[in-house]
Amino acid sequence: MLSSDAEHFYWLSRYAERAENTARLVNVNVELMLDFPGDKSQAWKPVVEITGMEDSFSKKNSSYDENVVINFLTFDKNNPNSILSSLASAQYNSKPIRDNLPRASSEQLSFLINNFIEVSKSKSNRKRSSIISSVISNIQLFFGIISDNFVIGTEYQFIKLGRFIERADMISRIVDAQCIKDEIFVLGEEYPTLQWTSILRSLSAYEAYRISQGTISKGEIINFLIKNEDFPKSIVKCLSNVQEAINNLPNNKELKKSIDQILITIINSNVNKFSNKRLHDFIDNLQKNLLDLDMEISKNYF
Repeated sequence: MLSSDAEHFYWLSRYAERAENTARLVNVNVELMLDFPGDKSQAWKPVVEITGMEDSFSKKNSSYDENVVINFLTFDKNNPNSILSSLASAQYNSKPIRDNLPRASSEQLSFLINNFIEVSKSKSNRKRSSIISSVISNIQLFFGIISDNFVIGTEYQFIKLGRFIERADMISRIVDAQCIKDEIFVLGEEYPTLQWTSILRSLSAYEAYRISQGTISKGEIINFLIKNEDFPKSIVKCLSNVQEAINNLPNNKELKKSIDQILITIINSNVNKFSNKRLHDFIDNLQKNLLDLDMEISKNYF
């Protein structure tokens, strides 16, 4: 296949996954703020930091007001990581390869972004909140259509590659941001537990975690989200999917070494026993490794 087509499949998948992840991030923080006893503006700051857009945000805004942050993360055209920008980028990458995608998946993506743009013009908070939630289910439907109607060939491997690298990166950022919050806010024992529970819910992981572990524990939640090999949204499971995709691609010798080493490092770590500082350093290194892997993929195939 053409290298340009491979790149479009890869980034279509990454941007679609990014839109869903950002929607989850906004939703869970909105719910958390209902019970947050401190300065809500400070609680929204780590959410912006998760997306890596704190410098861009601070240039335009002097405070982390809830409505300002939500607008920045969802409807701001000038924020390249907002839901709107991510959907637009996904659609942009889908156009050159639309003849190679299931027709229903292209229609689903077009419906979602057109509806999102229309609602973004509305002044109704209820409608805007509803469309953010709908992004999650609609992106899941988009990927479901592809999984059920696409030949498992090279094109599919690049979709899989992009989706799970993006997901692993976002999960690592969410866990890291929560540890930063634990360091900043001293609000008694109950609120941090509520936060970690909400993170499980944001990743649709709460029920799976309770079945697997039972007791709500920070260390066990961190271990579950990073190392559980049976949960589809754990970092290890995401990277196992990346590994499978790489194994099914040509010219993959160096890439196989890179992803194998990342997985070995994670599996051999005792993340549930790490201090917040050590976990932050561990995740920071993981994110650098994911960035290096992305650059290797680009150099190798695009």
